[in-house]
Amino acid sequence: MKMAFVCNGSSIRAQLAAAVAREFFPEAEISAAGSLEETANPEALAVLEEDELSLEGIALKTLFDLDFDLDYAVVVGCDEGGCPLVFANKVIEWDFIPNPQGQGVEVYREAKNQLKEELKKLYLEMQ
Repeated sequence: MKMAFVCNGSSIRAQLAAAVAREFFPEAEISAAGSLEETANPEALAVLEEDELSLEGIALKTLFDLDFDLDYAVVVGCDEGGCPLVFANKVIEWDFIPNPQGQGVEVYREAKNQLKEELKKLYLEMQ
């Protein structure tokens, strides 16, 4: 199964979601994409490390580099400019996840925890 987590602007929420998703979908090919960057966010890495999660094995991409043969694309952030356009067999929008960029570590944790809850629901729906 191929899954991508995407957001416009920075890819922070996508990175958080992809790392958490690895726990629920260990066999999936997972990528995280944003429109501006494809490098790991240091604050996101620190918050993930608190739960012993990492971005290891997760492809960091820009929206322009996303595959077109995705099984799932989960939009985790719609900031300025609206939600990014993605193509997949199933597109899911979680545009309520707060953008933690520049907001402090607690907002990163809040976003990570919201993503955990949503990914748990998605996992259970897919069983």
